[in-house]
Amino acid sequence: MSVLSAPQVPMLFVELDAVRRTEADLGRPYRGPLDVEVHLDAVERLRLWKAGGGRAVGFAHLPAVARGELAEDVAVRLLWTIHERAGNPFDTLVHCPHDPDAATPDLSRCWCRPPLPGLLIAGQEQVALRQRERYPVWMALVVAASEPVRALAEGLGLDVVDAAAWRWGAAG
Repeated sequence: MSVLSAPQVPMLFVELDAVRRTEADLGRPYRGPLDVEVHLDAVERLRLWKAGGGRAVGFAHLPAVARGELAEDVAVRLLWTIHERAGNPFDTLVHCPHDPDAATPDLSRCWCRPPLPGLLIAGQEQVALRQRERYPVWMALVVAASEPVRALAEGLGLDVVDAAAWRWGAAG
């Protein structure tokens, strides 16, 4: 008699700045979640990944929350707006609201700010608890829009691709 094991499934970790169009892209400042626009090529890449049976975790480092420049509920709404505008491709969304220059230790010290691994670990754990699957390192891909996220992926031994290259289909 053999014991059934959880299926192995590919995992895509996407820094949400790889999906969201920047102020420079738009030519105007953000005023709130209603101003969020997404890269259509990123939406297509996410759709293809999901159609292939993979899972996706969206993540963001939002230090403006710790500095008091952005309310946490607005930050969360921003993440969910990106998710909705991209066609709801993410299995979960996670964010780090910490900044090393914040006034208090609870906002300045964490294990989730890239290049620390907390965001990826938390996101994968949330999906694994719901789906009862395994996500092997060799089946993971990180889409990095920033250097700290690239360093995070490399430090964990995960495959990593630049956001622009990923959007254009050069990897993943």
